[in-house]
Amino acid sequence: MIIVSEEISISNGDSFSRYASDNHLRALLRQQANSRHQVIATIVGGDSYSLFIWDWYERMFEVSNNTNNCHCFVIAMDEIAVILAVKRGIPVYYSAFPFNQQLKWINTIEVRQHSLYRVGHAKFDTSARIVRMGYSIMLSELDVFWTKSLLNYLKQPTDVYDLQISHHYGSHPRVNIGLFYVRSSNASISFFSYVAEFWVRYGKGGYLSDQRVLDALLNNYDRIDKTYLKAMKPSTPLILNWTTCGFGNHFSHFMTDGSAFVLFNKAAKFGKRSKTFHGEKKSKYFTVQVNNRNMSISQRNLLVRALLILQHTKLQDRTLVLPAFSSDLTITPITYQLDIKKFLLYWSEERIRLPDYLLLNSTQSILSRTLPYSSEKAYTDTNGILKFTLGSIPLDLPAPYPQFDVYVRDSLLWCSPPTVGGVWCLHHPRDYGATMEILFSCRGDPYPPCANKTEKNEQFLERPYEH
Repeated sequence: MIIVSEEISISNGDSFSRYASDNHLRALLRQQANSRHQVIATIVGGDSYSLFIWDWYERMFEVSNNTNNCHCFVIAMDEIAVILAVKRGIPVYYSAFPFNQQLKWINTIEVRQHSLYRVGHAKFDTSARIVRMGYSIMLSELDVFWTKSLLNYLKQPTDVYDLQISHHYGSHPRVNIGLFYVRSSNASISFFSYVAEFWVRYGKGGYLSDQRVLDALLNNYDRIDKTYLKAMKPSTPLILNWTTCGFGNHFSHFMTDGSAFVLFNKAAKFGKRSKTFHGEKKSKYFTVQVNNRNMSISQRNLLVRALLILQHTKLQDRTLVLPAFSSDLTITPITYQLDIKKFLLYWSEERIRLPDYLLLNSTQSILSRTLPYSSEKAYTDTNGILKFTLGSIPLDLPAPYPQFDVYVRDSLLWCSPPTVGGVWCLHHPRDYGATMEILFSCRGDPYPPCANKTEKNEQFLERPYEH
């Protein structure tokens, strides 16, 4: 489905700052929280990860005890995530820095660390705000895939613990900040308010990881690291009753190299994505079988344009599976040929599947038929995957509206020619996840595969709290 719906105005008071206000957050909590004042949230930033928030939202509905409310919302770290959430009708809160704080970010180190800094801010500051408002939050990162509602698998009695947090199952002793539950209490309000303030003051410029900061302030393993030790002054409100929790093992944490496409491709292979993504036997799809990787770019563009037009006119109830343009997707996947990030920003993964979708185990049970396309047929009563023959697709179809062709031209960015064993096709800057992977991989972690710990990897350039 192309993005042409609601616009977010940045004038007349209806700006992004509205989504970052306490009033907006309080209204979200009243609308989304369950009867026990519990709410589920995930953080997202960058255009790649933002493309997949619809799938997270669908999964939360699937595991929810309430078919009308998943008791969840998205914490956006940038304007792209806000826009994509609003356009898809997903409740969203904008975790933003005040403008006067951003004015102070003037050197190269601060710019490079901006993404990691915003991640920690979104976790700590939003959690602090929510517990201060009297609500409890289950914060789940986007690479944590639920199979059941984890709110049903908290350690009991829940009012004993201020914080329940996942762990690394023996790989190393730090807490795992990818999944945690904070109960609103005097102790959690005091603790997370302190952590949020500490992060804003000292998190930038120190090559700190949000996980290790929280671990140290919980008086856990990283309390012995001198980089963090002096942050733990006696006045620090560290009195918090916390525990690690396995949440019934009803989740999978698919940590990856930072690429959203690698992450969600891995989750799709394991069947961990939403039922809406995987489809059912009565699901409706259509595609064209193209094994010619030498097809010219102009011919590819005309074909994809025709398929998109058919989806928006004759086949509106069907999801389009992009043609492979390759005889072997393991050698030349579509991501080596087309800038998928750019394409899905325009056409949305809700209505588009990549070619390797047909190779998933979950897809094999869906009925598939190969036949020529006919404009005389509606295909509304035909379930499954329609594989139209290439020669039957008309390439001279009129666009449904004038701007349609503009979207087609902007979204179809091919790598030419696609090479066997090539590389990802990208035409624009990397997003948060990829940037963090490049800059912070093995950031001083002494455990395999990051066994090259050096003190300078996580050293403050200046440690103001030591003065």
